[in-house]
Amino acid sequence: MPLTPSPAVVRASDLLHHLARDPTRHFSVSELAREVGVPRATCDTLLLGLAEGGFVRRDPSLRYELGPACIVVGDAARSANPTLRAAAERAEALARARASVVAVSIRDHEETRVASVFDFGPPLGFRARVGESILLVPPFGASFVAWDDETGIRRWLARADPPLSGEEERHYLDALDAVRRRGYSVTLVTERQPHLIAALQRLATGNTADDVRRARDDAARHLTHSEYLAAELDADRMVRVAQVSAPVFQPDGDVGASIMLLGPAHDLTAAEIDAMGRDLVDAAAAATVDVRGYAP
Repeated sequence: MPLTPSPAVVRASDLLHHLARDPTRHFSVSELAREVGVPRATCDTLLLGLAEGGFVRRDPSLRYELGPACIVVGDAARSANPTLRAAAERAEALARARASVVAVSIRDHEETRVASVFDFGPPLGFRARVGESILLVPPFGASFVAWDDETGIRRWLARADPPLSGEEERHYLDALDAVRRRGYSVTLVTERQPHLIAALQRLATGNTADDVRRARDDAARHLTHSEYLAAELDADRMVRVAQVSAPVFQPDGDVGASIMLLGPAHDLTAAEIDAMGRDLVDAAAAATVDVRGYAP
């Protein structure tokens, strides 16, 4: 007889995942019950149990946030994950060498999430925050998806909202081919990029107003139907780069993490972008060797 997970354990896990999506936000029981889809009485019981173990903390206004036990578990998980550890070491060295901001992200079910950030960059420029996450929909997460099988790639394309046109789908397939060929993905700054960054930063600081979430989702939808994810770069054109990302492969050939080098606050030539990408690929390849992984 096959084993089935305990519903209470699954729901407690769902609560922790939801809290982790907005780590600086404090939730009421009613908000968590509604947003996670758990009956209020059940949600209250689960939160009390999690609070007893230190996994959530209830503040004086009876609102909940992640508790200190999550730090212990998170640090232990990071230490136990050789891919994350190797990626972080190589990312920090790259950030120092290039005087830039470099982050490590992981694939968390249908999202990508920032696991660590090393900030040696100038005052002006893009920044990332630990815990920031975004849905794994086009154009996001290409450095993970490019090495998926055809089913995984098709599933990623199908998550676009509104759906991609035939021409847009061909662009994304070409872009994924370019990612595999170069070894890194390139995303360009578009007119909606600052709107997305502003919304993510406001969400990361606890602003959960509906207009902020709408701004994030609208900007993300716009980027889906833009040239945000670059395929080929014109050698004669200077562009502003949001970031370049390269995968770190595990011993089973799967992508275990992505190292992301954030772009400077000025335009770059294709040659300068490729120099960034080469340094990034070297760092990711070294991390892959560190964990005895291999690229399929």
